[in-house]
Amino acid sequence: MELFISFSEIFRFFKRHLWKFAVVVAACGILFGVLSLKTFKREYTATSTILIACTIDDNASPDYSNQYASMLNVRLQAAIALADSEEMRQSVAERAGVEDSSLIGVAAKQVGTSTLIEVTITTDDRANAALLADSAAGQIAEEIETIYPTPPVQVHITNHAEEPAELSARSAAVKSGILGLVLGFILSLCAGIAILLLDRSIRNAAYVTKTLSLPCLGSFAAKTAKEDDEFRRLRAALACQVGESGSILLAPVKGKRGAGHAAAGLARALTLTGRTVLLIEADFTGRSEAASLGAQDTKGLAAALANGVSAKEAAVPTKQEGLFFLASGQTPGSSADLLASQAFASFLRQAAESYDYVLCTLPSEDKLPDADSAAPAADSVVLVAEYGVTPYRDFEDSLARLRTAGGKVSGFVLEGIR
Repeated sequence: MELFISFSEIFRFFKRHLWKFAVVVAACGILFGVLSLKTFKREYTATSTILIACTIDDNASPDYSNQYASMLNVRLQAAIALADSEEMRQSVAERAGVEDSSLIGVAAKQVGTSTLIEVTITTDDRANAALLADSAAGQIAEEIETIYPTPPVQVHITNHAEEPAELSARSAAVKSGILGLVLGFILSLCAGIAILLLDRSIRNAAYVTKTLSLPCLGSFAAKTAKEDDEFRRLRAALACQVGESGSILLAPVKGKRGAGHAAAGLARALTLTGRTVLLIEADFTGRSEAASLGAQDTKGLAAALANGVSAKEAAVPTKQEGLFFLASGQTPGSSADLLASQAFASFLRQAAESYDYVLCTLPSEDKLPDADSAAPAADSVVLVAEYGVTPYRDFEDSLARLRTAGGKVSGFVLEGIR
């Protein structure tokens, strides 16, 4: 969805899902280690080096001498080809006096552009590995000398093979496990970035601001040491967009958190500047913030509208000086119809005259039309998006619906950043 992914977004994503990626990395390490134990075979290699040279008669013609390099190359390639044959494997085993089945294979390769040939054998017999390598080098030397008698070929073993080190199943499993951990980390990293690239939820407030021309009033993480400062920033941005007083609806687009936490934090921040705030819960489906605010039970918004009770009479004080609270209560009919009524609009206007700010929380836009119904009655509407949860398309649709309904959308807040 977004045109770029910042490093901070990637870091937050992996931090949020750290245990999941740790499980993937550990599973890859264990899987590779177990597979290594299951497929482990004690196969040893040993290498001998032979030197091939041709002798040319001093009286040879110049043309014949010029063919020296070509002839030598033919013999080198022949030695390499001889090694990779079943007959050679059997001959080497017989020459070394070991069982044919213990010699797995013979291979040879030229060392750079020199006339040296490395002969390597693979066997499950560690004790005879060096003997088999030297036997293979000797067998190849004899056959090359027999095949090319003219000009004479000299083949010498320049480096004899050494006995290979003992192989350990545990060591092989540990190495494979470490390789699995590395591959698991790379896989997790690639998968995480792919998920971010394909994700359609809001993770970047700046992108939303740019594409929808809607200011971000605040981005904050819940329950952190810096939470109060984040709400102070939100307070300053809100005052700039809305003014020094008024009624404000907080409408969550989609998510499990709702607008209660954001509204309560903003209300407390506003009271710290000496302003009076009334927090109204118009979300008839969500949980109440009454306990966290230290507010007593109230008859609720629905009862106040039905009985014509004023905001001053219906609201109760909280443990925060200057902050008053009114719960939603229970409504016998549709909450959307209640919020679209003239009674609610009048109640909100009267409340705005009694308090500096009236904050009203609403249910999610994707579930109920309550925010659309209540939007025209308020001085301002603030959308609440949840980091990594609220889809960008749903946010865009909610913004369009609220504006069409007559709501004055001042901006949005992004909460739940971890």
